[in-house]
Amino acid sequence: MGEEKGGERRLIPVAVVDAVTGEPLMLAYADQEALDLTRETGLAHFYSRSRGSLWLKGGSSGGLLDVVRVLGDCDGDAAAYVARPRRHVCHLGRRSCFHNTLLDRRRELLEQLLEETRPHTRIDGARVLHPLATWAPPPPPLLTALAAELLAERIRSRAGPGLTAVLAPEGPGGLLALLAAQKLAVPLHLARGGRAPESIGETDRVAVYAPSPAETQELAEEAQKRGAHVAAVAALAAPAGGDTGGVDVLIRAEHGHPPRLRLAL
Repeated sequence: MGEEKGGERRLIPVAVVDAVTGEPLMLAYADQEALDLTRETGLAHFYSRSRGSLWLKGGSSGGLLDVVRVLGDCDGDAAAYVARPRRHVCHLGRRSCFHNTLLDRRRELLEQLLEETRPHTRIDGARVLHPLATWAPPPPPLLTALAAELLAERIRSRAGPGLTAVLAPEGPGGLLALLAAQKLAVPLHLARGGRAPESIGETDRVAVYAPSPAETQELAEEAQKRGAHVAAVAALAAPAGGDTGGVDVLIRAEHGHPPRLRLAL
């Protein structure tokens, strides 16, 4: 892969994928020497077609890419670097070069998947018991992935830069937060018995998540008692028309048997 043929330098496209979040970060080209240097150093090397020379990504800007794996495609004419970025990747200062949306069907698909989970959903007072909170039955993988992505995007927009942690309850109610924290590339701290753990400290900017707005507000107060700055608050679901106390809610549930579900974000 990437070897020279007939004296000509053979270049192949290389996609870079975030090793933590799984998101696409950039696309560049590499020759055999760039691939060899990547394997030897653990840092992403490419070949610049415009400059006609080898290129260490981030060599001058500091935006190095620590490569975890190098993958080749079935035909041997493309590769992927699975990597950990040390800072933003895009020259425009964005985390990823792929930030222009050409098609987005996530909300449409989420609405369809929520409809499929209606039979397993019920309202108990101010709480909505949905598979994403109870894990009974386990929700479809695509539903959890899309819900976590939407949740992570809302947290990111609310919290701004400098988020250091997500705080969520221990148990099934916090599993969605684990996926969201991974997409945010920050650690998840689990609260046992509604109490913020000692791992949360005064230097933390945290996003707080729980299945219901009331649980979220209680966790936020606990985080503030430990001196943390609460940068965003979000909950999975609330009954339609109910007061959420300023907590962002992913799902609204209209009373019925079973309740009708709709996206609220």
